[in-house]
Amino acid sequence: MASKKKSDTDTNALAEKGKRLPIGDIPEVQEFLDLKQELDALRAEHPAVFMQYNDLVDRYNTKLEEADSKVRALGVTCGPFENFSVSHTFDAAKMLDELGESTYLACGGKITQRAVYEVDSATVLAAIASGKIPKEAVDNFMTVKRSYHAPKKIQG
Repeated sequence: MASKKKSDTDTNALAEKGKRLPIGDIPEVQEFLDLKQELDALRAEHPAVFMQYNDLVDRYNTKLEEADSKVRALGVTCGPFENFSVSHTFDAAKMLDELGESTYLACGGKITQRAVYEVDSATVLAAIASGKIPKEAVDNFMTVKRSYHAPKKIQG
């Protein structure tokens, strides 16, 4: 019975977002916030410099996007914009439709069958919680993915 209780706890922990810790519990978060406060103070002391800097960054990024778009459209290398690789991809289904099966196969096309495996997450989690799937096995096929909202990097 104790192992089932542990399994239930493990499964619940996997499904939860996680507990909220105080800022001081993670030194890296505290250091980040201290540095952010220092940066905000510097911005407040020198607003004209940061306004000019932000304007230059906006103009730089606009010109970068325009130049990158033009070089890519032309398929060339120019200045710091280097076309370092070319690859070709083919839509096999459209190629088959366009050429017909015999030409498609003669020109490098292949027809294969693939198994597609799917699971119902709720059913699997219930099986883990009930002990039908051993915890040791779960570690081999389940990944917990967490999504976070975090402060954005400063561009510059």
